[in-house]
Amino acid sequence: MRYFYSLFLVLTFLVASCSQPGRSSDLSSADTLQLKYASLLHIYAYPDYHVVVIDNPWKPGRELHRYLLVPRGKDVVNLPEGTRVQVPVERITSATSVHAHLLMELGALSQISGICDFEYVHDSTIIAAVNSGRMLNLGSALQPNTELIISGKTEAMLVSPFDQCGYGALERTNIPLIECADYMETSPLGRAEWIRFYGLLTGHEQRADSIFRQVESRYLSLCQLAAEADSHPTLMCDAMNGAAWYVPGGESAIGKIYQDAGATYLFADYKESGSVRLSFETVYQKAKDADFWFLKYGAAEPYTYQSLRSEKEQYARFRPYVNQRIFACNTLQVPFYEQEPYHPDLLLADIINILHPGLLKDHRNRFFTPLP
Repeated sequence: MRYFYSLFLVLTFLVASCSQPGRSSDLSSADTLQLKYASLLHIYAYPDYHVVVIDNPWKPGRELHRYLLVPRGKDVVNLPEGTRVQVPVERITSATSVHAHLLMELGALSQISGICDFEYVHDSTIIAAVNSGRMLNLGSALQPNTELIISGKTEAMLVSPFDQCGYGALERTNIPLIECADYMETSPLGRAEWIRFYGLLTGHEQRADSIFRQVESRYLSLCQLAAEADSHPTLMCDAMNGAAWYVPGGESAIGKIYQDAGATYLFADYKESGSVRLSFETVYQKAKDADFWFLKYGAAEPYTYQSLRSEKEQYARFRPYVNQRIFACNTLQVPFYEQEPYHPDLLLADIINILHPGLLKDHRNRFFTPLP
């Protein structure tokens, strides 16, 4: 299932990630772009260019990457050390449907030259662009077609930092690889604030700032609304993947959303900002009496209570199963991964509506619906 596969990639990189030298002090003369929530992203403005520093989320105090964003056609000399990227990027490739959808929302659809993992795309506009040949289908994000990437005259590629100490053949192309570590932010608005970086890359800064301000305003309003709830129901999530049960850590963006919705998130005591690998027995001991179960999965056929029990008989022992209070999101049919990362307010609204009926009048859930 796609969700668990993504979690596996995160865990893999948690175990083995390469790092750059610690951040140097040569940025003191720059004007710092004030970011309110993002902890891994730092943007410094100089008269002729921007320096973007991405912290290594797995090795605090060290850099993952440093980029120099230089205006297109401008001759800038004596640049500091870093990966030079000419902006706005006119031909950008995305290794994920997540970032491709965001670029489209920013108004940069015509700048996307190619996309990986096309089979996971829900957006009809991107699908049409690939089917017409205007946008290249570059195959799997794990083994993208580097010949197509080069022939497509890609100027920069958005990638997810999980491949241990490198990106294989991609590194040999000398195409700037933009390491999108936003998914390791510890707050929902922290991840969403990376929109501002992608706006700088594509020349859509004002649009990016506008989107983020709207997301921030609605998210904070929803948090305030949830704080008025009288109850704090207990919440468990997800399901087994092979021999393990992966759950969002209490310091992860998703874990924070559960708590901001007024839930008592039963795995909040795990302080990881990524996923946590647990045994069935551990999950059962902590969550057997949960009030709600939020289940993300990817399957051709929607789950039912019967099919869930057929997959693992022990699921029927959990209280939310007995009381039929499981809410599910089939990520192969619902654009969860394309919309939620930079619009956490949408997910927060869904969860509040489920946990506290009546707080959000006339709200129609976008992602999670009752398991049939």
